[in-house]
Amino acid sequence: MTQYSAKTDRGQKRGSNQDSFSTLEISPDMHFFLVCDGMGGANGGEEASRIACEVATASIRRDLEVVLGDPDLDTDKYIPKILSYAAREANLAVYDRAQEEPSLKGMGTTFVAAVIRRDKLYAVNVGDSRLYIIKDNDAQQVTRDHSYVQYLVDIGLITSSEAQTSSKRNIIMRAIGVYETVEPDTYTVSLDSGSYILLCSDGLYTMAGGAELISIITGDGSLDEKADALIRAANENGGRDNITVILAHTDDN
Repeated sequence: MTQYSAKTDRGQKRGSNQDSFSTLEISPDMHFFLVCDGMGGANGGEEASRIACEVATASIRRDLEVVLGDPDLDTDKYIPKILSYAAREANLAVYDRAQEEPSLKGMGTTFVAAVIRRDKLYAVNVGDSRLYIIKDNDAQQVTRDHSYVQYLVDIGLITSSEAQTSSKRNIIMRAIGVYETVEPDTYTVSLDSGSYILLCSDGLYTMAGGAELISIITGDGSLDEKADALIRAANENGGRDNITVILAHTDDN
């Protein structure tokens, strides 16, 4: 059984909230979660993240019914493909909308989504919104940022610590909707019982990451209280961007 809390906040500096999120219970043992962080001006960012959430959620709902209807399907093979296809559908929908409306041209959004089924997590991402698994006072970042600073880390020009404070950390190298096609990354991870799963926009982890994030999530309180505490910590540390959190927990049973 998976329980979850999902919350979003404008933050302290932004005039609007360009983040969107979606949650969906496919069945008692299968859940879908999605966070999108829009970009391209207030109107463009809000529109891009909203469209991506709506289109991807509809795609997931439709296609996962096929998985549930056929117990012989290899879920490790098909669910990542379904997630990737949903991201591509969202990409084309955002791109097409931008071509129709000149004021929206160039808009885009990050995209991080997960399907949790029993002891498996299937994830997809485009951009720099992240998915973490937190267990035993350790946070594992499952997704890999599609950002310029991550590229610089990959080729050895800067360290991970330097990337966190780089003036170029907001430059995204891959996003939903900017181009007609996109290449999402997918991941399949086994889940230990009692694990926490966190999907979030960069407004959270750039303001309240590392030990502070782990301490809040593994501390006392309900999932709602922990999600509120994460957002509060990000705001108290500056709240420079919109903050979106989906925090899920797998039961120990």
